Amino acid sequence: MKASAEEELDRLIEAMNEEKSPPLGGDPDLAEMAAVVRAVRSLRPQAEPRHVPGRPGLRRFLTRLGIGLAAACLAAALIAVPWPGSPRADVVQAMERVVSKLTSYHGALEMRTTNAGGQTVFTRRVELWSDGRKQAFRLDDGTLTVNNGDVHWQARPEDRLVVLLPLVGPGADGSFDLKDEAGRALEYPHKSVGVETVAGREASHIVIEPPGGQAYDLWIDVQTKLPLRLRTAMQNAIQTTYTFVSFETGEIADPSVFVYDRTALEKQGYQVVDGDPGRVVATPREAAAVAGFNPLLPAEGPERIVAFKDRIVLDYGQTTITESKAAGAFDLVANSATGKAAGGPLEVWFDRLRWRQDGLEIAVKGPRRAELAAQVTADLALPDVGADPAEQAEVKVPVDLMMVKAQQQQVDGGHSPWWLDPMQVAAAFVDQTAPAGSGGPGPRTFRVNSNNGLVAVVEVGEGSVERVYLKRLVRQDETGIWSVVGYDKR
Repeated sequence: MKASAEEELDRLIEAMNEEKSPPLGGDPDLAEMAAVVRAVRSLRPQAEPRHVPGRPGLRRFLTRLGIGLAAACLAAALIAVPWPGSPRADVVQAMERVVSKLTSYHGALEMRTTNAGGQTVFTRRVELWSDGRKQAFRLDDGTLTVNNGDVHWQARPEDRLVVLLPLVGPGADGSFDLKDEAGRALEYPHKSVGVETVAGREASHIVIEPPGGQAYDLWIDVQTKLPLRLRTAMQNAIQTTYTFVSFETGEIADPSVFVYDRTALEKQGYQVVDGDPGRVVATPREAAAVAGFNPLLPAEGPERIVAFKDRIVLDYGQTTITESKAAGAFDLVANSATGKAAGGPLEVWFDRLRWRQDGLEIAVKGPRRAELAAQVTADLALPDVGADPAEQAEVKVPVDLMMVKAQQQQVDGGHSPWWLDPMQVAAAFVDQTAPAGSGGPGPRTFRVNSNNGLVAVVEVGEGSVERVYLKRLVRQDETGIWSVVGYDKR
């Protein structure tokens, strides 16, 4: 019997954890997933995402989740909502204030993994630099990735290769910027459990408990209020600990790490692969000449414009607007919430809004996404999170919350990711229940009618069930699983 996709993925991860070649069997989908897992394990930034055949929404989500997990390893919980009554809850908030004021730093981060038997091994070391817009990090194999604001590149000494990466927009993610991590952290409850010594420094030990997930640990330097160590929960018999063994704030001692000198690199025997990393232009007209189309402009001008041969990025610092010519069907990410923009659907996914307008596809990513998107399209309508269409369900479905929490922890551990897709959860429910008169399981069509991020309604094309109502019961964000809470009979 052929293994399911989830079983194949489990085998792949287990093989990699044992440092063995994963059993791909010539399957292109599995090979694609293997590439994602390798990227997470290596902590290298991702180049331009490749097209993945199959259902694009779920694939993109899996890729996004994988990269997110890698970046989140450093400080996914830098800032969290304190548990009520926590006597030392101000520690994390103080850290957020310190991190937000950081202009430059240099540090070294070590990663170690511990298996279920208690054996710990050193994994790798990463050296990091950050100076305003400039960022760099170097792995212990010498691979150096730098974005100096003008050029974004990765130098691989073993291959004598330099790859120019997109300067901004899609494909430019992957840094370890503390500010970025702090900005995404106001999410989960936490409590302080005491003061311990980490890397020779006094550190507050914070326990963070994601709703429905397993608790993990963060240590914050008592003196500087900066994060020193993060220890993940035990997942798939592996627990990873990240520790800053050195960390210095202030002026960078050796700023030459940010200098890109192509001539010098080529003299050292490096081959430069430049592709289309984009270039900074002065005006929208110049951008149009490079990209081949005129961009839609918000009322507020960007800090800079970066043009590629097929897209334009308007850079507002922490927020970017990426525009390209619309092509093919507009597929929404599988578990994205939906609103309206420019008379069509609006995809809301993590910190990104995406829609089509006047022949262009537009994506606004960052903390000011709603404000800037509203300057591009006048009829922007975000999902109504106050609406609860599940109240209208003809038949209520009882839910075992303990089981839902167990399923959530399975997904957190990389298993059964289909629980994140409301359409797949609805399909599984209909096929399993097959109410009397439906004719039993068989080919059916499913369509997400609405999804406000908390409640989703899926229409069923055939059979005795007309629509299915689902909710995110234990965690109300893109990492939360869906549960069926009701349905309508046809």
